[in-house]
Order: sequence, then structure tokens, then C-alpha cells
Amino acid sequence: MGEMRSSERRDEMRRRADRHAGRALSPLMEFAYFAIMEQAQQRIIDYYNAFYDSDGFDYYPPEITREVLKALCRRAGVKPGARVLDVGCATGFYSAIFSELGYDVTGIDISETAIRRAREFYPGIRFEIQDATALPWAEDSFDFVFALGVSVANTRRMPALHDWLAHLRGVLATGGTLALLGGSDLSGEVAKRSDWFNHTWNEILEFTPPWAREAHGPWLTHFRLMQLLPPSLSMCDATTRLLRLLPARHVRNIILLLKNTP
Repeated sequence: MGEMRSSERRDEMRRRADRHAGRALSPLMEFAYFAIMEQAQQRIIDYYNAFYDSDGFDYYPPEITREVLKALCRRAGVKPGARVLDVGCATGFYSAIFSELGYDVTGIDISETAIRRAREFYPGIRFEIQDATALPWAEDSFDFVFALGVSVANTRRMPALHDWLAHLRGVLATGGTLALLGGSDLSGEVAKRSDWFNHTWNEILEFTPPWAREAHGPWLTHFRLMQLLPPSLSMCDATTRLLRLLPARHVRNIILLLKNTP
């Protein structure tokens, strides 16, 4: 599937607006909605294009990240050779490791700069410029959707988060898994070096959408723990309870697994 055209994105925005309003928008309201949404989206695109023109993100070394993703896939029940969608793939670091592990990977990002660099770094992997809120694929396109630190999840509006997770679920095969990953120090405050929310534990509990028939987590963990401990110990309720006791200055990783069960 090629990259989404602006007309297709506008159609998806219209469907989303109508769904939230519970009825079709008037022409004036529709114009205002699109103007606000497109301006906000363009600001995000401009920000990330500039960000990826500089140094971009810092990552754990590949040998650590490889063990983290292996543990996550074991915990999520992802089968060898599965079709993986890396949502918000940035310059392709995680996509490349998924590919090394033998998965059939597609990486997407809204930033043209990120995708250009990802294609330069890892020419053997599919990368596409796509809006994570308007995916062009049909159901049964992927077996595993990996969404780590995607800006769409940086919200306290849980209905909006649940709608987005439902959209991601829509490209999964039956029995597939959606993995939502993030980070928080549980303070409830905005991070000092960015505009990212540090969700409280009560907010994190609300990540699980009401439509989910099979959810695992949310758990608190840490990539170092995922490297060192078996998946059943690094991603579990007991470890979550222990990590909740840490002082607020310590950032924990958040993992929520949603199975696409019939």
C-alpha cells in the first residue's frame, strides 16, 4: 500500500469528527475542524522533521534492545516470521532489530525526514510516510503492532486514546497483538525537557479500552529488567507493584498488550 494521500487523510479525519460528534458536522464546523486539525498536525510534522534533522533519539545499545524485543515478542506470543507494524518508527532503529529477529517489518512515521533517514540507514526494510491516526491498511494486514512512545498517546483524554487503539487494532489479524509502550515517573507532571505527560498509575490503568476482550497489563517494567529477567517476571503484576514504590524521579517503562480476539 502506498503512502496516504491528503484526500484520504481528510476523509479519515471527517469520519473521526463525525464519530466524536455523533452526527455529521455542518460545513462551517467541518471547515473549522479541518483547519485546526491540519495546523496541529503540521506543527507536529515540522517539529519531528527538525528533530530528526538533528541527532534524534538516544537508544539502548542494539545488544540490549535485541533482548528487550525478543522478551516482548515472547510475552506477546508473536510467532516467527510474523508481520510487524512499527508505528512511529523514527529513523528505523527498532524496525531494524525486528527485521534481524526474522520478522516481516513495515515502519511508518509522519515525519518525511525520519522516513528518508530510515530508508538510508536500512534500505532492505519497508518504510512509509503515514499518519498513525489514519492507517491505509485493512484488517489482517499485520500480526503485531508495536507502538512505543507515539505522540498520539501523549494525552489524558482516555476516550481519544481508546479510539486510536481501536484504529490500530483494525489492521491486525485475528489473534494478533497490539503492544502499547511508553514511559512515566508516575508523578502526574509534564516532563521538564518535553511536553510529555508523566501519567499517574491511576491514569495508566485507564489505558485499557473498554472494548478490549483480552488485555495483558498494563505493567510497569524497565528495559534493563526485560534484558535480565524472563518475560514472565519482567512483565507481570508483582514487578509492577515493586516499581510503583520507586521515587517519582525514576522513569518506568509501561507495557500494555491487547489481543485481537474474536
